[in-house]
Amino acid sequence: REVIARQVGTMARLLDDLLDAARITNGKLELRREPVELRGVLGTAIETSQPLVEERGHVLTVDLPAEPVRIDADPVRLCQVVSNLLNNAAKYTPPGGRITLAA
Repeated sequence: REVIARQVGTMARLLDDLLDAARITNGKLELRREPVELRGVLGTAIETSQPLVEERGHVLTVDLPAEPVRIDADPVRLCQVVSNLLNNAAKYTPPGGRITLAA
């Protein structure tokens, strides 16, 4: 339930972000920066991309620092970027391949 609730929230914000296309082209896009823990943002991105990774039979390896890494970022945009990278890796890696996410 928690995963679904997080995913619904993330997807709603991503949909809102798609509507920002006009702002991007006009240079009026505003990032909503806040202090975030990198592991949480990456975890959400991994959850979003996991179905495609599994569908293609890939092994996803995640290598993160043991200590918390706090950054000042827009968590939704950062999640979107990492999720897009993971989705592209899953799409263009031959079936059964290995994908590594390291930070």
